[in-house]
Amino acid sequence: MLRAYVSPQVLNKPDVALELPTGSGKTLVGLLLADWRRRHFKHRSVYACPTKQLAHQVWTAARAQGVPAALFIGGRSHFSDQDLARYEGADVVAVTVYSHVFNTNPAFPDAQSLLFDDAHAAENYVADAWAVEIPATVDQFTSLLDVFGDDLDPHLVTRLTDRNSGTEVRLVPTTAVAKHASDLDRVLSTLSGNASYRFKMIRSHLRACLFYVSPQGWYIRPMIPPTFAHDPFTGPQQRIYLSATLGEGGELERAFGRLKISRIPAPPEWENIGSGRRFFVFPDLAESTEDPFGPAGLHAADADQPAPAESPAAPETKGGLVGRLIGLRGKSVVLTPDRKSATMIADTLGAPPTERFQPGDTVDGLQPFKDADRGMLLAPSRFDGMDLPDESCSVILMHGLPNALHLQDQFLQTRLRAGRVALERVRTRIIQGAGRCTRGPRDFALVIVTGRELQRFLSRLDVREGLPPELQAEIAFGRDNSQVTPSELVALAHSALNRDQIWQEDAEPDIVERRSECTKQDPAYVDKLADSAEHEVKAWQAAWLEDWDAASQSAVQALNLLTGEELRPYQAMWAYLGSAWARLATGAPAAPARAEQLLGRARKAAIGTTWLREIEGHADAEPELGVLDSEAVAAVAQAYRSSPKLRTAAKFDAFANEMLANLGNQKSTKYEQGLASLGELLGARSFKPTGQGREDAAWLWPSCWLTVEAKSEQKSEGGISLNDIRQTNSHLRQLAADQHVDEPPTDSISVIASPKGIVSDLAVPAAETHLYLVSPETILALAVRATQAWTQIRGAAPAGVEGEDLLAVVAQALRTSLVLPSYVKEAVTADPVRP
Repeated sequence: MLRAYVSPQVLNKPDVALELPTGSGKTLVGLLLADWRRRHFKHRSVYACPTKQLAHQVWTAARAQGVPAALFIGGRSHFSDQDLARYEGADVVAVTVYSHVFNTNPAFPDAQSLLFDDAHAAENYVADAWAVEIPATVDQFTSLLDVFGDDLDPHLVTRLTDRNSGTEVRLVPTTAVAKHASDLDRVLSTLSGNASYRFKMIRSHLRACLFYVSPQGWYIRPMIPPTFAHDPFTGPQQRIYLSATLGEGGELERAFGRLKISRIPAPPEWENIGSGRRFFVFPDLAESTEDPFGPAGLHAADADQPAPAESPAAPETKGGLVGRLIGLRGKSVVLTPDRKSATMIADTLGAPPTERFQPGDTVDGLQPFKDADRGMLLAPSRFDGMDLPDESCSVILMHGLPNALHLQDQFLQTRLRAGRVALERVRTRIIQGAGRCTRGPRDFALVIVTGRELQRFLSRLDVREGLPPELQAEIAFGRDNSQVTPSELVALAHSALNRDQIWQEDAEPDIVERRSECTKQDPAYVDKLADSAEHEVKAWQAAWLEDWDAASQSAVQALNLLTGEELRPYQAMWAYLGSAWARLATGAPAAPARAEQLLGRARKAAIGTTWLREIEGHADAEPELGVLDSEAVAAVAQAYRSSPKLRTAAKFDAFANEMLANLGNQKSTKYEQGLASLGELLGARSFKPTGQGREDAAWLWPSCWLTVEAKSEQKSEGGISLNDIRQTNSHLRQLAADQHVDEPPTDSISVIASPKGIVSDLAVPAAETHLYLVSPETILALAVRATQAWTQIRGAAPAGVEGEDLLAVVAQALRTSLVLPSYVKEAVTADPVRP
């Protein structure tokens, strides 16, 4: 890596990234580079880390390896004057944290060489300087809602102020932000603490920021951080990025706001070395029979269960199979995307308060856990920056998919459906998280994978093919060998942790053979994302300077490179941004026409989602209903006036209560009745076709059909079978034959409603593209919202309301309760069987 770095093609580049995977000696390479630039060029050289822990760790390593270094963490008032003088004289490397670089008052404004450790995890640490978070518990939350009063649906505002209404996230129209910039400044200027400092970074550029809102709070930032306007970052002669992955889709460029970063990949030989060994365990794939400890997953009852005889743990365990696996060792790490999940897991597994540890952000944050004989380290959102080598810990529980660490992430994933854009970032978080306990070639860890989304993510072939071959082999081995009885899985995990003869003779050779057959492959659309990144950065740079016409034109250049169905959701976002910026470019003659053209492209690309319609519509101009939603509104209005079982309040209450009870019942006959009732409330022609192998419910709107294959009686363990997939594949074709048409309407879909969160590897390739996996909880939530909509209709449309007035009442109720067919489709298509 050092030889490649000093080559003429790289040495004088302003931005250079080195791929240094976990366990490859990244810290030593980084320190050598920082110190060489200090010695050779007489540079003031800064080595920046994401956290205080890592900075302290790097400083300790520097001292051990003879690199002159000074540590600068905490408040600037605590910096040593002597150390600062040594740094200014280029006598030492300054080891610090990202926040001392990206700050309103940076600590090293005159650095000449700047090195960033763990650059693959930098997106949040860099963007945080320009990101303002406002929790729903402070006054400014409702004040901002008041500012946007004319631009937000009042029913949305009602839901946003109800903290129990869920986690939906909305994007405020960009043109509304520009219109209310002065009022926004007035509200935001009252912030205090860290939020006030971050507001100073964006105060003069509010019109260039995106405003996201959810019932939990506001999140305000530019999509790509404007580092080009931050002198402490642009001033150094060179910026060096040490990264576990280079991000082939332009992730580093977007994270750091750079047009182009030169790359030095890891030597090919590294793929054959790797770092340590992991045994991945998927408890939900274990067979549910012969398990005396109850259900396998974390959804198990919290009944006390005896620990397996081979376990050195306490005499009692909780949490079913997961509890038994955790109990194989006295210490474990719990990695989750959020603090609430981590606490829930600790409670479910019965971890005593005295044995719960937090990593914190102090220099000795991990030491109490390392020194303890027993304990559980709860580490929400800490997929990087924690080293637990050797005997520190050998059990990791990874729960939940780390794909939405803030509201912008959440919007891209859940509303925009642009998950492929963040795929590499999510994949990297998982790679890093799984490697917390395997820091060297002799380390070993048991990695327990739980949570529906995470298990589905690691089941996807396109995800696994992008992983290092070693990790591909370990995950494939783990998935195959988790499909045994719980007792057998515990025994195998025990064998793995002890690396006994069975593991060495049977498991290890199997993994090595699998690794030899694996290669890392990136899908074709990654190159398109990489090509687009430069134009995306240019667009946000222009927007930051309020050169709206240039921003819009760069958006068009990015958009033209983001071709193909895989990137269609991301196309919609860039078409919308280009359109909004063109509307703001009042002095550019061609801008109005471009704005309309780009909005048309955005609408076309956003098909299947509802976020753009929400942005276009507001309180005094509700968005126009599409054909599908209009069909449902007309059908619901007709049913409200003519259906005997829905006409009176008493009959409707009995109907709705029975439907909700049936959808909460696992028995198939009851559940199928509940599905048919729900379809009626959604304005569909709803029924269960007769005949063997047919769907359990068919919801037919004239322009779209939806079939449901209900597997309510299935256990959560194991995967959806090939037979289930093949059966569901045929539902729409059989339904078309029933209706005496050649084929179903375009964009019709089929869903499998099952507690299972995984589809078997054999079944995924057999699935047709219109198949989706949905949880019974999602179906039940739709039923609750449909009941609320009908209750709202009954209150707003008493006897005598007919015609257009009735249609308006129904449309508003279905829209505000999120049960128009477009919203229903969005809810049930979040998890395609074959992405």
